[in-house]
Amino acid sequence: MASTVAGHGYLVSPQPRMPGDAMKAACGQTIYNMFNSDINGNPQGALQNPGSDYDAAECGIWMCKGMQFDDNKANIQALTAGQTLKMEANIAAPHTGVANVSIVDLASGSVIGEPLKEWSVYASTATGVTADQKNFEVTIPSDLGSQCATEGACVLKWWWDSREVDQTYMACVDITVGGSGSGSSPSSTAATSSTAAASSTVAPTTAAATPTTTPVADVQTSTAAAPSATSTTGTECAALPEKFTVQQLIAYLRG
Repeated sequence: MASTVAGHGYLVSPQPRMPGDAMKAACGQTIYNMFNSDINGNPQGALQNPGSDYDAAECGIWMCKGMQFDDNKANIQALTAGQTLKMEANIAAPHTGVANVSIVDLASGSVIGEPLKEWSVYASTATGVTADQKNFEVTIPSDLGSQCATEGACVLKWWWDSREVDQTYMACVDITVGGSGSGSSPSSTAATSSTAAASSTVAPTTAAATPTTTPVADVQTSTAAAPSATSTTGTECAALPEKFTVQQLIAYLRG
């Protein structure tokens, strides 16, 4: 059974979720035995023979490999906004893939914001595993607000997917995050400021153009006699015909 999922990687630090009675109840005895004997295994291997007591909805095997919060309440990491956190992963057998570390909202099953760390090539069978793929740091965002303030709301998830062998490895660390701001991201604030700045720059240009374009349009459609005008030097301008063109008016005004 262990050889079916013999395997390939898991998070070492901070303390990730581990198998327990809650996992056994949710995922069934067979899935529990598989990961309890080989924590490095993957869901694809486990699901080849999940057992008759496997409940996909209760287990949630694709979220945290079936590991349950109730088995890991003693391992919650209390983090603060902006904190730098050191992490360590064990890559028992390399398989070329992609990987990332993200904060996940467990209620929706979705990643919050952008990944905190990501690799476009991870655990390559061609070039080997680099030091940064086993020991690395992430910075906790400062704009989570209260999203992860409650125990059991969020996990820090290490995720490695290898299409080379069609296997996915993952580990979840239960976290709380305190000291976050209201949730407004710096990028959103910057975008708003940029838009406001652009508006204030464009507005004067448009306003200045209005006096120039409107009279020209009026002249183009006018057939009224030209008024008598005097230049700033006191010299009278040449008389214009009763009907005139724009070019004639310009010549007239230039005196």
